[in-house]
Amino acid sequence: MAYKSADEILKPDSRFDNLCVPEGEGLRFMTIADHHQMIEEVALAGAAPAEVRDAYDRARNAKLYAFFDYDLFVVGEVQAFGAFELALKHRLNGHGLQQKGTLRNLVDRARKAGVFPKLVPGASILDDQVEVIILLRNALAHGNSEIHPPGMALRTLELCAWGIDTVFPLQIAADGA
Repeated sequence: MAYKSADEILKPDSRFDNLCVPEGEGLRFMTIADHHQMIEEVALAGAAPAEVRDAYDRARNAKLYAFFDYDLFVVGEVQAFGAFELALKHRLNGHGLQQKGTLRNLVDRARKAGVFPKLVPGASILDDQVEVIILLRNALAHGNSEIHPPGMALRTLELCAWGIDTVFPLQIAADGA
């Protein structure tokens, strides 16, 4: 999308013009309040550290502002994947500082530590939510012109929230582990 002029900044992106939400027995056009509620509902429920929660909320805010610039869905997705990776770094390294390695290495370490289940031999890679996160993240991180529609962008956010909550479930805080 072209760079917006100052008088267009707060105008909804035209790609939202025909998106509808259910209401009663019918449908109505989506509002910013509907968009906000959908994103608000995909909150973290686990015991992630504040730094991870902040990174995840940056992703939610970017997706919220996609109502005004649809392309921000991509920014929100990349940030959500970054929040997931940050959660792994905190859990496995005890901090979120930069270290050598890849998301794949972190996931493999997490599987060995029992944070995520081991891959099922012969199963489709798409049957494993962690592998789906890696596939989607790599597609965006390594150059891609795709812009996922709101439903797909929301699903990406849900996957990352699930991943972060799996890395930091509530019992970790209760157990002190």
